[in-house]
Amino acid sequence: MLGGFDSHPLPFLSNRHELLGWSTKPIAGPLQLNMLVTPQSQRRNQRIALTAAIMAAVIIGVFAYFRPVVGFLLVLCPVIYWWIRRQTIRRDKVLAQPFPKAWERVLISQVEFFAALDETRRERFRSMVKVFLDETPITGVRTEVDDQTRVLVAASAIIPVFGFDDWEYSRLGEVLIYLGRFDSEYQTDGSADRNTLGMIGVSHLSGVMILSKPDLIAGFSIDSDKRNVGIHEFAHLVDQADGAVDGLPAGIPADVVNPWISWVGQELESESAGGHHIDDYAYTNRAEYLAVLTEYFFESPELLKQKNPAMYAMLKKMYRQDTVGLLSSVKPRRNRRIGRNSPCPCGSGKKYKRCCR
Repeated sequence: MLGGFDSHPLPFLSNRHELLGWSTKPIAGPLQLNMLVTPQSQRRNQRIALTAAIMAAVIIGVFAYFRPVVGFLLVLCPVIYWWIRRQTIRRDKVLAQPFPKAWERVLISQVEFFAALDETRRERFRSMVKVFLDETPITGVRTEVDDQTRVLVAASAIIPVFGFDDWEYSRLGEVLIYLGRFDSEYQTDGSADRNTLGMIGVSHLSGVMILSKPDLIAGFSIDSDKRNVGIHEFAHLVDQADGAVDGLPAGIPADVVNPWISWVGQELESESAGGHHIDDYAYTNRAEYLAVLTEYFFESPELLKQKNPAMYAMLKKMYRQDTVGLLSSVKPRRNRRIGRNSPCPCGSGKKYKRCCR
């Protein structure tokens, strides 16, 4: 079980767009936010900050002409300039730092997507990792958060959005790493229902993502298994960027909207027929369908394209990446399966069967 948001049975409606709860209005291009600092974004940020500071000075000066006592508010102008510039300045400093060798080893040895990139795109990936890890708290709950865990969380975040010109997870405040799988009360022990691998929070947990450490690691340890809980949960955040986790991501190309809506509607309606090559969990609701298909797209793209070329083509346009072309250049690694008697990936020192299995 993966999802972490409320879902409700859908009433019968004759219009499939209404059935799926989607708007049919035209959708704009990809949501672009400045995670990486470029000369262009640097100049734009400087212009915005300077313009805001000057406008504040003019407004305060006009009021001060009639009421000199408010003149002291002019000290706020440099504060306004700094407030607008602070994130760009910090990111510029972070990007100037060398990429840690320990992080590089994790990416090379465990992240097939990164290994498939050429050096130019690897450098962009590294930059996105540095910014993400600088700005996103990753906290262990009864478990250690080491370099491997932090880098795999960052890779999970970056892989789905790597095809966008620019992106940041503005709705994400913190990632919690749990010792193992958890139940509906977020407990990792004492319950037979510990079957949740990850979730994005709602209501009082809004802005929080929870991931099971062993399952996060396993998602990158076993190639082509169609499962990666980190990518799954970050796909939900890509979906949520427009304010709703509804299986229709922000910035989906206009020519994909109607085919995607029709396809997902047909798939969910045909659930009872059985015989799907997609994991059954995808048929929980429209949001889970997107998240599970995203796992397939980045974990087993050749299988997805072979089984359904049209579906692959839609996801290729949606994520602006050709994962078949990218990953075909990578020499298959031997799957590092986690056996019952293997050391648990959480680092407890216990056997997997007696720990987080």
